[in-house]
Amino acid sequence: MDFLLAIIGGVLFVLLLWLFKRRGDRAWAALQRARQERDVARSEFERLNAQWQTVMQHINEGILLLDARGHIVFANAVAEALLNARGIVGQSFEQFAWGLQAQSLVTAVLTERAESLSHILSRDDRTLRLEAHACRSGDACGALIVLSDITELQRLGRARRDFVANISHELRTPLTSLQILVDTLANELLPTSPAQTWVNKLQNQLDALHQLAQELMDLALIESGQMPIKLVRTSVAELVANVLHVFQPQIERKNLTLQTDIPDTLHVFADPAGAQRVLSNLIHNAIKFTPSGGSITLRARAVDEMIEIQTQDTGIGIPAEALPRIFERFYKVDHSRAQGKTRSTGLGLAIAKHIVEAHGGKIWAESVEGKGSTFYFTLPTAK
Repeated sequence: MDFLLAIIGGVLFVLLLWLFKRRGDRAWAALQRARQERDVARSEFERLNAQWQTVMQHINEGILLLDARGHIVFANAVAEALLNARGIVGQSFEQFAWGLQAQSLVTAVLTERAESLSHILSRDDRTLRLEAHACRSGDACGALIVLSDITELQRLGRARRDFVANISHELRTPLTSLQILVDTLANELLPTSPAQTWVNKLQNQLDALHQLAQELMDLALIESGQMPIKLVRTSVAELVANVLHVFQPQIERKNLTLQTDIPDTLHVFADPAGAQRVLSNLIHNAIKFTPSGGSITLRARAVDEMIEIQTQDTGIGIPAEALPRIFERFYKVDHSRAQGKTRSTGLGLAIAKHIVEAHGGKIWAESVEGKGSTFYFTLPTAK
């Protein structure tokens, strides 16, 4: 009996050893696979990290990564050069921010008050664009800072504005001389003279050149910040009434229906001349591109801290592909489908955009080709 128990015990012992060995072999194989996967993952990480470092060190923008406390955890060489600092990783970004405005942008992003903010910073003879983007990682909120050196772009912009201003200024003298000559010639000719037709055409072309020169000058002044803007409390209804008084004869000649929905209680904090110029441009376009018998509607309403003003027409509309570009300077939509000839310098909407943005507002448009367009712009409300 004891011998049988011994045999059974031996068999069980051998079986246990086999089971342990089999489990050990499996564990060893799993360990080997884990090591291989680790090596592959490490190799892939090193490859991606090398790519990341190469990209970060060779792009033209400065890249900074901040943690939730505002400390720098990564900075490429361009960022260090733009900030004129070395070894900034681990330090607070506030030490290197160009002025309090830059730090306020970063703080707003870190505290989740904004997803993305940008600002133009100038110091000495350099100009930087700083963009701050929120980075979410669990409960931590960091920020991605992108720095771009736009000093040369600013210089080129000033050179372009100066060139446009000088050209428009120099055009005034010959245009004035031509205007005097044409007026003199028109007075000397009899109304029934065949040459009177050519003089009238010449007069129309001079008017177009005068308009172009004036709008070029205005655009240069607005873009350079030299055009004065006097902000006063102004009634929206009065602004609209003053502009419509000028355009009423044109509206009647084209047999257009005019509708207004402007509450008397709405007031804006704006420059009256600038606001009227924006309205004049939009209403002039609505009249020009709306066929006879169409309608124009003006509305205004309060939206948060702004007053939104709309001009809606039933004109030829704007093609969808052209809509994003209509506020670019010199851009003209192909209006070959419009009835009659339309003349435009391509500067009116660009000037309107600059004026509205100088007030802290926005301007945009919606349109369906063949059905009409609606232009919107906002001005700060006057409490």
